Amino acid sequence: MSNKIINLFDLEKLFEENIPTTIAGYYKSGARDEITLKNNREIFNSVEILPKLLRDVSNIDTSISILNQDLETPLLLAPTAMQQMAHPDGEIASAKASQNYGCAMTLSTISNKSIEEVSNLNNNLFFQLYFAKDRKITETMLKKTKQYGFKAIVFTADAPKLGTRERDERNKFKMPDHLSLGNFKGTIFEKFDDRDESAMNMHNELLFDKTLTFEIINWIKDISGLPVLVKGILRPDDAAKCLENNADGIIISNHGGRQLDTAVSTLKQVEPIRKEVGPENLLIVDGGIRRGTDILKCLALGANAVQIGRPVLWGLNYDGQSGVELVLKLLLNEFIESMILTGCRNIEEISRDLVQFS
Repeated sequence: MSNKIINLFDLEKLFEENIPTTIAGYYKSGARDEITLKNNREIFNSVEILPKLLRDVSNIDTSISILNQDLETPLLLAPTAMQQMAHPDGEIASAKASQNYGCAMTLSTISNKSIEEVSNLNNNLFFQLYFAKDRKITETMLKKTKQYGFKAIVFTADAPKLGTRERDERNKFKMPDHLSLGNFKGTIFEKFDDRDESAMNMHNELLFDKTLTFEIINWIKDISGLPVLVKGILRPDDAAKCLENNADGIIISNHGGRQLDTAVSTLKQVEPIRKEVGPENLLIVDGGIRRGTDILKCLALGANAVQIGRPVLWGLNYDGQSGVELVLKLLLNEFIESMILTGCRNIEEISRDLVQFS
């Protein structure tokens, strides 16, 4: 492979050159005018770093512990759908790569590979949950996660319906015919049917449940027997309500800018949500993270860990498992460099006074 890959943006460029337009559009797209998608990235440039100097940074420790799981890094793999569109190995490659780097990975409900197929490939697997209106389908998946050793459920709360991605409608996006959804074998969801517009719209009526409220968190915990993280939270009061209903953590997310356009950028909400929920509760953030300094800024503002989504797909398309490992290597090397240059020997030393909004 080329030796010119020195950052994630190099992989993004190759991805857009090498993958069919309809698939690239699906992965790349944001909702409507894609303003939130753009702002998720640009906000990181408005946060400046105030480095601490003359500290002994000869030994750097990036390890964290969340949900009683010891991880080698605060970098997690976010749920991304249908990864076999990026590479034939799909979620199998991502699970193996993240295991090799001591990272937790979240398997999407609409993955090509099933819970069973990835279960023995990573010791720290989470499962992202969309609710089928047929509650029996949801129950079956939740029970499998416990059976197959998953460590947590990531309940996506920001999708009572699918946000409109105009690129997909223009491209008439449809999952390739040779692929299926591994967690829906034998159900109406296994394949997308043909529609005049994006085939994802089928899921608006059949997969997403508009009746859900905060009380569903307890139901998920009861059925799965696992900790529940609520993903898609942007408001401090919503974060508090999740915790009041026994959530085990909050994932600050705007769905990669793919749901409600002009929704607030996630980085802006880390500090206010941390202030609301107190110092002990688990906060994870995603959205636009492309540099090691981005990870540092998220942690300095109060996050315990971060997630990446689209870069995993870029790495997959580039070189399967090795490509995902390259993504993790690049980001973690940058993150360690940022720790050294700000005088931080471990995650606990990444403090609020390291950053300021310009």
